[in-house]
Amino acid sequence: MLEFKKGVSLVTVLLFMLVATIAATATFKWLTSQNNSSAARLWQSDARQSAIAGIESARSWMTYHSNETGAVIEQFVRSNKTPVSLNQVLKQMDGHRFDVSVVGVDLSSSPFKVKVLSTGYGRNGSKHSEFAIFKVKGLYQIAIPTQRAPSNFHFAYYG
Repeated sequence: MLEFKKGVSLVTVLLFMLVATIAATATFKWLTSQNNSSAARLWQSDARQSAIAGIESARSWMTYHSNETGAVIEQFVRSNKTPVSLNQVLKQMDGHRFDVSVVGVDLSSSPFKVKVLSTGYGRNGSKHSEFAIFKVKGLYQIAIPTQRAPSNFHFAYYG
């Protein structure tokens, strides 16, 4: 009877070690998958923040460069609505890499509406795209007079 108890305890210990090994392996795999999914979320968040930085950079540029914004709108309309890249005029921010283009313009209402596409890139090469629609007014516009104004003045200038 004593030998039977020794054999049962040996089998019990071996089964316990097997269960502990399986539990440790499962825990390790679970932690590894959590780490990988956390890294993927970090990279995707990095790309999204870069895309938003591109939109904010475009908004700021359009705010302080109304003449150039008018020229971009004209270029978009004259090129049969081909997207116009703003990368040459936008400053890249530290740690953010983005491509920004004007992809749509609505001239039917005032103020004009400009649709901007920003694609941000994460450090691992992941991409995220964001759209923004800006209302743009106060652009430099001129109108060529159709009739010549009467010159009943005796001055060299009038206005």
